[in-house]
Amino acid sequence: MYQLTEAVAIPKPLIKELYEYLVGIEEILATIEELVDEESLKRIKKSLTEYKKHEYVATKNSKDVRKVLMKS
Repeated sequence: MYQLTEAVAIPKPLIKELYEYLVGIEEILATIEELVDEESLKRIKKSLTEYKKHEYVATKNSKDVRKVLMKS
């Protein structure tokens, strides 16, 4: 006779595989969410235009990022 329990053993490799799959799905959903939002699309287009015109600043660390942001 089988006995019902409240716990189930799941192999670690299966849990890892499911987790990685779900992370991928979450990334896809986040991308779709960005592409559906009109304001996001405007920011993306503006950023691409600025990038093509070399209107950006490259920094090596977070301190430099703060310096650049404080100048604006």
